Amino acid sequence: ALSCGMTAADLAATLEKLKESSKSIGAHKRRQLYWDAYTKLASKANNLADGTYAFLKYSADVNADSPEGVVEVVELTKRQRGLVSGGSVDVMGPKFKPPEDPSSKTVLYAWSEEGKAQAAWDDLMHGEPVIYITPESVWVGTRHKRALCKNVGSPLKTAKDVEKFVGELKPDAPLKSVSFVGNDPPTVNDYNVVLAGAFKLDAPLPESVGHVNTTSVTEIYDYFTERKNGNLIVEANRMISSMLADIGKGLTPLIYASSTKEAAVAYKSALMKRVFVHESMGKFIKVATADGSVELNVIRGSDESKFGLFGEYGKIVFECFYRVDLATMGA
Repeated sequence: ALSCGMTAADLAATLEKLKESSKSIGAHKRRQLYWDAYTKLASKANNLADGTYAFLKYSADVNADSPEGVVEVVELTKRQRGLVSGGSVDVMGPKFKPPEDPSSKTVLYAWSEEGKAQAAWDDLMHGEPVIYITPESVWVGTRHKRALCKNVGSPLKTAKDVEKFVGELKPDAPLKSVSFVGNDPPTVNDYNVVLAGAFKLDAPLPESVGHVNTTSVTEIYDYFTERKNGNLIVEANRMISSMLADIGKGLTPLIYASSTKEAAVAYKSALMKRVFVHESMGKFIKVATADGSVELNVIRGSDESKFGLFGEYGKIVFECFYRVDLATMGA
């Protein structure tokens, strides 16, 4: 849950109301879990200072017979609070007002469905933004937050109009940062610009600009993640082609593919620069994400016909910092 400026009493009352609504949940174990969550969240809320901007994170082992969780309070930094309270960034999610003051400007966002709470946290804290252009406006956003950058002005009627318009989009001019970590406005790349909504153009768009006929933020972001995934597959295949060319020349490898043993050796030896790996390799992804020392690119999907060389070579390819024979290191 994300509390945006509520008094302690209002926050606790809002959470208590959510607890009461959880009585309608059908499954006993699930109902018990929600009851425990909202009870502990409301209790923690009573101890917060009025006007606090903070995440309240409840976590529990859902596989336990009688799950009991713990609550962690993560207060927003000065930057995060400024983004949310100043109106420069819109947060999007299930929104609740104090039950005794429905006209209040303060609000609680609460994500409670299994899997969605963690996904919302990851999105708010680390989500990569998409740049999307509606017929009226330019936005930068993730699934759960967005910022209005500028109005489009004159309608975009031709593919060349779009190319010219996109070419003028620069970080901070006008593209805004929605990052909760630091000021990090996006830069236009091969996959992160999308036209969203109804456009009638005279010619097809370049591959670097996508189009989805909706202004639903969720659908726009789903489309963006598909474009990003396709781009990652292209880059992974490009790396494997480079590896095969080096093998043909008899060169000491810079790029390796297919072997998780080689990947483990390179990773533990701090030789791995970047890696493209399929989402099925969860253990490696978890370790690499927590460590943060490697550029990690996770490729998703189950349709291997779209993977090309990446699928043929074990769904993992990585680049080292320099040419090295990992076989001499136990791989």
